[in-house]
Amino acid sequence: MSYATERMKDRFSRLPFAPTHAMLVLFAGRPQIGARGGDYSENEARLRPACEELTALHPGHRFYVSANAYPLPAVQAARLAGLGWIGLNGLLNVPGVGSSVTIAAALTDLPLPESEAGGYCEGCALCAQNCPTGALTYQSGNRRFARELCLSHRRQKDGLPPDREGYYGCDICQDACPHASGN
Repeated sequence: MSYATERMKDRFSRLPFAPTHAMLVLFAGRPQIGARGGDYSENEARLRPACEELTALHPGHRFYVSANAYPLPAVQAARLAGLGWIGLNGLLNVPGVGSSVTIAAALTDLPLPESEAGGYCEGCALCAQNCPTGALTYQSGNRRFARELCLSHRRQKDGLPPDREGYYGCDICQDACPHASGN
């Protein structure tokens, strides 16, 4: 069994039941960061009433609210659900919205219809050209994201305060993307 399979198996073993499907919800806007942390708890508060209603509509099936889509690999799950495509920076790009979204999920054992998966960025490379640390590179069709160089990743991992109010890191890759809202 591969490391990834073992990791996913471990993640799902912590849930109160074994979900077979996920309903993904996208909330537009970048997570707002402050003294109370990100807005994922607000996502949970918005999603919980829907799960309670679904439980009433589908007795015998269970629903588990995940404000940040854990234990799913949220971005890949959203791509596979056809909600968007993955950019060079590893973020989900949603048509008409860009990558300024948070992903939540309702994990369930209710069978759901299949959807058509999204793809990956075509590679205009504006995000890579504007990345101040070189975390993103795209040359001759070869893409690379060096998470350890990404300011957003480093700020979250090391618990550093944001450079700009409301941002985990620099988020320049999101601002540079022609698919971002307002570009």
